[in-house]
Amino acid sequence: MAICRLSPYLRKSIWRHWYQFLARSYRRKEWSFINYGYASLDPQTEKLQLDDADEPNRYCIQLYHHVASVVDLKDLQVLEVGSGRGGGAYYIKCFLGPKKVVGVDFSRRAVAFCNKSYPLVEGLSFVAGDAELLPFKDNSFDVVVNVESSHCYGSMSAFLMQVKRVLQEGGYFLYADFRDKDEIDILRRELRHSGMTLIKEMNITTNVIEAMKLDNERKTALIQEAVHKMLLGPFQEFAGVIGSMMYEGFRTGEVIYSSFVLQKPNHQ
Repeated sequence: MAICRLSPYLRKSIWRHWYQFLARSYRRKEWSFINYGYASLDPQTEKLQLDDADEPNRYCIQLYHHVASVVDLKDLQVLEVGSGRGGGAYYIKCFLGPKKVVGVDFSRRAVAFCNKSYPLVEGLSFVAGDAELLPFKDNSFDVVVNVESSHCYGSMSAFLMQVKRVLQEGGYFLYADFRDKDEIDILRRELRHSGMTLIKEMNITTNVIEAMKLDNERKTALIQEAVHKMLLGPFQEFAGVIGSMMYEGFRTGEVIYSSFVLQKPNHQ
């Protein structure tokens, strides 16, 4: 993916402006998720039960479920970094049982969109902030979730330092994102050097590809309906529709999508 090869801080600036543009220009509630999705490849997997209103976003929700359901979140304090348009934080709060979910995002317009879209959900809130300088006290959360966001950051190491800082001892970092195949070892090294213990890693690229296939018709129709024809190309690339560079990157193995579970050690 070409933008991933830019300098970290230029990449971060470009993504910031892009998400500000999305939040300003596209306020449709059905665009409450921006991720590539997840589909189980095991026919014996029990189908995730969703409300009718959430069914169109099934594959995006399933990615959040894959990441966040690894730990029992009941009555815990959860932070989502890179909360985007809020759908993931809403799902976690309403379906996985935490006491509180705070979503933080560097796009102030996205935060405003979320606070307007989910005003009555008790224990769910959204604030503006930088992933590399989180606006929270030390040891504030039991769990930090980060889904398909870190590729936008200027410094992964700075982000991981912040995750460790805001987590309570014994707390979990539940994380998923993609990298070019020649950068995946760098990511693993950064995670191992974060001061947190890497408990689990899964290559979920094939699951993401399957979700992209199954969700392609819906995404394409939504883009055709809502996006000006001059922007169709960029939006199709961003959405990863079949035939896009992003889709081909996953299909050919040039881009790897992984999920991870890390834990902050207890003080010795």
